[in-house]
Amino acid sequence: MSLKEIVSAFGVPGYEDEIRELVRDKMERYADEVFVDTLGNVVGVMNGGDRKVMVAAHMDQIGFMVKSITDDGYLVISPIGGIHTSVLRSSLVRIRGKNGYIYGVIGEKPPHLGKEQKKVEFKDLRVDIGVSSRKDAEKHVSVGDVGSFATNYVEMGNRVVANSLDDRVGVHVLIETMKRVKSDSTLYFVATVQEEIGLKGARTSSYGLDPDVGIAVDVTHATMPGVGKEEVPIELGKGPVLSVGAVSHPKLLKHFLSVARKKKIPHQIEANPSWSGTDADIIQLSRAGVATSVVSIPERYMHSPVEMVDIRDVKNTVKLLVYSLESIGEVDLRL
Repeated sequence: MSLKEIVSAFGVPGYEDEIRELVRDKMERYADEVFVDTLGNVVGVMNGGDRKVMVAAHMDQIGFMVKSITDDGYLVISPIGGIHTSVLRSSLVRIRGKNGYIYGVIGEKPPHLGKEQKKVEFKDLRVDIGVSSRKDAEKHVSVGDVGSFATNYVEMGNRVVANSLDDRVGVHVLIETMKRVKSDSTLYFVATVQEEIGLKGARTSSYGLDPDVGIAVDVTHATMPGVGKEEVPIELGKGPVLSVGAVSHPKLLKHFLSVARKKKIPHQIEANPSWSGTDADIIQLSRAGVATSVVSIPERYMHSPVEMVDIRDVKNTVKLLVYSLESIGEVDLRL
């Protein structure tokens, strides 16, 4: 499955059906069993040894819901997940309407019409779908319809710019790992739902699978203009990121670091003293507790329509997971 294909699929939290069918189709090529649970998580099972390892990446994307329609045909919207008005203003958006997808723009007042641009709250945004009345708008959309950024994908040397790389790039890594891995453990590759609104899919899937080990594959912030290395020390092109902190089981972290050094895989370390902000946070607390770890892909401009990753980091993340999962059943998890 190409990365372009996966970022193009629609799937805001609670409405992941399009991306779910795509992921399920790809997983069925490599897994011994694939199923979808009650909440909509896709689980690909690769049978192996007694140790149960869950590798999770969320497939939902941030977006919005149509809250109301004005008399002159504009859509008033509410956020789904952590989406800021600053990245929506002047954006092209895609809405799943009554008869398929329609497009709209969230226009911005030109500077010619005012020297100062005030801070805009979500309630002030309007989606223009090219009609002039509520009646015309209602031919295409209804209150409760959902949308997100219009899809885009651009390759810039080693860099890829696209919407929804958070965390479709993680799902891409899952599929690529499934293609290559041979493990001494039973592996559950899980494309989770509703991560952006509270890690919901990870909560239910980890409870149902009851794994011994849980690994979250997600993105993390990389240095970018206006953000110095003191604040964000992670860099694009320097390899996958291993989380250090309360959510990272020390024996698992040691295993990942050992594999990275032995296989000469470039890698970086990120300090997460309390929480990682990923599915691992909730997997760790499932049932009587799960030994967890986080493997992240560096990303710039998170939660925007121009998220950026380095394809070398993506490939090295796959490599790290494949080698680490080979012998993960041998890791002594006792503290």
